Amino acid sequence: MGHTGAIYDSPAAIGSADSDDDFAAMFASHFPRVVRALELGGLDHASAEDVAEEAFARTLGHWRRVRQGSNPPGYVFMTAFRLSRRVLARQARTGPLPAGGRSASDPAAEAGSRLDLERALAAMPARRRACAVCCFVVGMSPKEAASALGIAEGTVRKQLASARDSLREALAAQG
Repeated sequence: MGHTGAIYDSPAAIGSADSDDDFAAMFASHFPRVVRALELGGLDHASAEDVAEEAFARTLGHWRRVRQGSNPPGYVFMTAFRLSRRVLARQARTGPLPAGGRSASDPAAEAGSRLDLERALAAMPARRRACAVCCFVVGMSPKEAASALGIAEGTVRKQLASARDSLREALAAQG
């Protein structure tokens, strides 16, 4: 009884049911987080979903190597942020960047008593916002964020210091 799907046509994929299960579990648990991080990074919801899907598809193509690494979800996040740079650049050429959509089912967006993270991030310049999302929201190290964003680690650290100041000011203004 053979499989006819393309994923099983390569010799490397044969006998990798555990590998497929690992990828499916990672996709199920991290897809919403990747989409949310991309929204906080400046993409609208539809674009964030498209970029996240592309990032997972590219990860699947390298899954045998990626799953052996120390942080497979980090690989997906870095791939997604690299892909989002192209979308954001295209949006910058064609019109203003969206501040990131709110999901009607997002309970965090409904909490009026806490810092409105989306607004604070949206008010930041694009590079600072991307660094803040990578490190503060996704949990990447400055080195991983630098790799994902294609900038120097020192630049990430400088942007993070400015982002902290911006977030402190927003928190103080909230009272």
